[in-house]
Amino acid sequence: MNVVLIPQKIKKNEELVLIPRKDYEALLRTKKSGSNTDIVVKRSKSFKVPRRHEKFYDELDKELTSILREVEQRKVIGPFSSVSDLKKSLKK
Repeated sequence: MNVVLIPQKIKKNEELVLIPRKDYEALLRTKKSGSNTDIVVKRSKSFKVPRRHEKFYDELDKELTSILREVEQRKVIGPFSSVSDLKKSLKK
């Protein structure tokens, strides 16, 4: 049996996330590489959809991919907490 000890300071003030080591290393590689322009969203094979809905989900994957690329390239502004913040941003 594996045992995990959680430091007191994390339990009281912070959140703790446990992920498999290979996922953590992949995250580090992505972070080191900087801009990740090869973003591709593809639904998992375990996510079963009826054949009649496959086209919808394929288009959704493409749209999400393009939106995430725009966010990565800083073409998106926001979110805003108020309309006045939005107006200030648009005037810049």
